Amino acid sequence: MAAIGEDLLKLHIKEGKFSPAYLFYGDEDFMKQFYLQKIIAKAVGDNLPEFNLHRVDGTKASIDELIELSMTVPMMNDYVLIVVSDFDFGNAAKEKVEELFASLGEGIIMLFYCQTIKPNQKKGAWKSAMKLFKEKGDSVEFKKKDARELAKIAIAAAKKRGCYLPQYLAANFVQRVGTDLNLIKNEIEKICAMKGEGEITAEDIECITVRTLDASAFDLTKSIIDGNPTKAFDILNDLLDQRQEPVMILGAINSSYIDMYRVKLAVKKGLDPSAVSNFYSYRADWVLKRAYYNIKYLSTSQLRRSINVLCEADTKVKSVQAEPSVVLDETIIKLLLIAARSKQ
Repeated sequence: MAAIGEDLLKLHIKEGKFSPAYLFYGDEDFMKQFYLQKIIAKAVGDNLPEFNLHRVDGTKASIDELIELSMTVPMMNDYVLIVVSDFDFGNAAKEKVEELFASLGEGIIMLFYCQTIKPNQKKGAWKSAMKLFKEKGDSVEFKKKDARELAKIAIAAAKKRGCYLPQYLAANFVQRVGTDLNLIKNEIEKICAMKGEGEITAEDIECITVRTLDASAFDLTKSIIDGNPTKAFDILNDLLDQRQEPVMILGAINSSYIDMYRVKLAVKKGLDPSAVSNFYSYRADWVLKRAYYNIKYLSTSQLRRSINVLCEADTKVKSVQAEPSVVLDETIIKLLLIAARSKQ
């Protein structure tokens, strides 16, 4: 028993042989919920869930209450499953935590589900709890999946619905709709519902799916760098038509410029663009790749001036005197003028 991955967790579920305690944590909420439902279905199912499944709000429950619940006996079933959401071991005494794990007998599964809290694995009672999960239970960290994994998931989801998503299009699809697994599944369902069956085309993706704000902001930024004001303002107007908040649009454009600035500095130091992810958290590797594609057209000085323009615009948009749409228009013009100097 220890820190395990999805493959071993799948085996536990398939065989119906569970550890007495689990800890689900990490940034990938969709997969946490997915495996929680799988365990509920396998361990309890329709076997008197009113007796064999207990859901506990860990933000309100005391550890003494959890110890008492751990004494529950399964009713006409192999297991009683206790799902505890957002219990903070940092607020519990070490002795009580040890007592809780010692009380987990045969037929008990106590699953701690971190929805909003993050385990502080190097401090106090959390450190002790993680040690106990290693000795007597299993902890599973659900990390955000990279672009390659997300593309595979999209391909598999399309195949399940009778459609074929080519690998070369799957990467573009993920870039378009973002890294949220819920959104990826929903957009694939939309395409397949419209398509019915057969091969999904680039036109299908373009017509049916909705671009994320980040993807649109990147296209807008690229249009600015390419010196294409018509396309830049078309994208901006589309975002406003979608009722995207001006402050969010500015934030997304600013993120694109910050990505380029970080990559620019890394390259100047002789580093690979991917090295930026060693210092900052990036959910997708293509973010740095596309930033690298654009930096050859802008100097470090131009990037700095552009970021300053965006920061000033953010302050104006948040003030009550400024009209957000006017500020956005002015900002795009200023960014176009800064980028144009590299082509003179």
